[in-house]
Amino acid sequence: MAEKITAIVVDDEERARNVIANLLLSFFPSIEVIYQCANVPEAVVSIKRNKPQVLFLDIEMPFYAGYEIVSFFDVVDFEIVFVTAYD
Repeated sequence: MAEKITAIVVDDEERARNVIANLLLSFFPSIEVIYQCANVPEAVVSIKRNKPQVLFLDIEMPFYAGYEIVSFFDVVDFEIVFVTAYD
């Protein structure tokens, strides 16, 4: 059995987080969503605590743009997949 890839989903909309998590479960069963976060500060805490391998990150969120998350880390040791509902 293949080793699971751990992931965190970050989006300010709960429905969007659930859609992403369900799509990953359906189409990429080797990716395990270990946490869902509603904003960048919550995600920073979760990343530091849970050490995911990949982050599914919304770009447009209140207070911080998703890409600003890298400024909270000296070393970014996880992959980032940007997700957005915008063109």
